[in-house]
Amino acid sequence: MVISYALTLGSVIVLLAIIKEKTSNINVYFIINLLTVFLLTWFIRRSFKIYLQERHFTTFRIGLFLLLNSTLASMAGGLKVIDRDTTALIAAVLYAPAILLFIYSFNNFINFVNERYKSVVGLSLTDELTGLPNRRHMNLKLKEIENTAGVICIMDIDDFKKINDSYGHDMGDSVLRQVGAILKSFIDDKTFIARSGGEEFSVIITGNDHLNSIIEEIKNSISLISIEGTLVTVSIGVSEKKDHQTTSSVLSAADSALYQSKHNGKNKITYYSVSKRFLEIS
Repeated sequence: MVISYALTLGSVIVLLAIIKEKTSNINVYFIINLLTVFLLTWFIRRSFKIYLQERHFTTFRIGLFLLLNSTLASMAGGLKVIDRDTTALIAAVLYAPAILLFIYSFNNFINFVNERYKSVVGLSLTDELTGLPNRRHMNLKLKEIENTAGVICIMDIDDFKKINDSYGHDMGDSVLRQVGAILKSFIDDKTFIARSGGEEFSVIITGNDHLNSIIEEIKNSISLISIEGTLVTVSIGVSEKKDHQTTSSVLSAADSALYQSKHNGKNKITYYSVSKRFLEIS
């Protein structure tokens, strides 16, 4: 429809120029206006390929349509189909609101893109089942604290495979969601908790003088979850990070401590030390 409109009005302008014997005014100015009309027509038609039905896209198209008509008026004025003063008035009346609509729609479009970007980034860094940060987010956090002292913990739900086998995967998912809800309550500016995979969760704590109590509180809170009277327990491996240590080495140490917790009967907290003597807390 836009193409038909532009062709019809453009043809009428050229036809009037021929009738009024104004074809001698076909010059570079006319060609520039004609090319602009073609470009704007194509642009308006192309804008309908955008599938998002946001209001600012409609506003943008209206602005383009006004600019198209302003250009057609300039083309008519260049061919002297209408006088110069009338041409200037029509072009100005159409051009000014077109620019205002562009500014309005562009501002809304920036807000729209920013909101969508934040939403996509948030989804890419969030575990869908538990709502906790995911492994990708955890890796970013580990890079962030590379030169920072703190504590890294790895916790694993005990006998999770048995839960799935005995009660079904829906129950397993329910347990993961409940654990996620509990762990969320411990997250703050110094405590980062992520689901690092399966039934495994990672806790990164920086700048806190009550590390041991936080870890024990996390363990005790999770132990309040029960399945038909059977309590859910977790095994935890803890490793302290000095500011000069790499996060990968501390993560590996925490994993070794977690293995020790599992090896010693599960439902335990094990602290890793450089001397490889594990300090266990039930």
